[in-house]
Amino acid sequence: MAFQALFCILLLICLYSHIAQSNSVNECSTTLEFLNQLGGIKKGDNVKSVYELKNYLSYLGYLNHNGHSNDHSQKHENVFDDSLEIAIKKYQESHDLNITGLLDANTITKMHQTRCGMPDFSNPNKSFPFHTESHYSFFEGKPKWNKKNLSYAFNQNVFKEAQQPLKNALNEWASKTPFKFYYVKNMNQADIKFSFVRWDRPDALAHSLPPPDGRVNFDVNRSWSYVPKKDFYDMQTVALHELGHVLGLSHSTEVNAVMYPTVRTGVRKRLHKDDINGIKALYKGK
Repeated sequence: MAFQALFCILLLICLYSHIAQSNSVNECSTTLEFLNQLGGIKKGDNVKSVYELKNYLSYLGYLNHNGHSNDHSQKHENVFDDSLEIAIKKYQESHDLNITGLLDANTITKMHQTRCGMPDFSNPNKSFPFHTESHYSFFEGKPKWNKKNLSYAFNQNVFKEAQQPLKNALNEWASKTPFKFYYVKNMNQADIKFSFVRWDRPDALAHSLPPPDGRVNFDVNRSWSYVPKKDFYDMQTVALHELGHVLGLSHSTEVNAVMYPTVRTGVRKRLHKDDINGIKALYKGK
């Protein structure tokens, strides 16, 4: 009897765990579903869920919007106003889309693509250098390291197979810049800290912070590969991108650059001239 009771308890725990995990995945997959309800909207329209679009573009740095109001039914929250049109145009420009100011099918498709969890802009009011030879950008205040030898460490949840592509990404940055990287065991003593984490943003593959923070987090729920593989995200490519943030680069509008904010499965990127020029410009004279 005791064995049967223990078995039942264990079974209930397993079922509860499975249900909780399923609910988490479902919640994650519906986060951006509001976009599908807004196709074709234009300035002047008053449509439910426009406030969610404003919140999303505000998070990415294209719009100043206070999305913390408790009453989303207020008319102004769901109005497609001038500021939203400008934000959409800025998003379309920076992602090499037709600049229509409308939430058209191509813009919605781009917004659904998986991307870096960092915003594209730290200051929505700052003018964007469109149509220039350089496409790289920096964080507000241009934070940078005051040393060229940086230590790195792996959290215990970074399995061994993942460590080599992360080292490869470090080596590639070292080969194109004055930076050198060395391994330490203690996470608390490391400048750069690699970890896997869980979050509920379906569009974000990874997230990192500019100098001198050094944290690099990857979504543990993603399908990662260590060589380019169909339907899998290449860890080395995403690590190259996140390390660019760690070194002080923000996003680039150059599609072929590592610092471009979105990435497709099965693709491996190498450092582009725009990435390298960005680091050289940031650390010029250092």
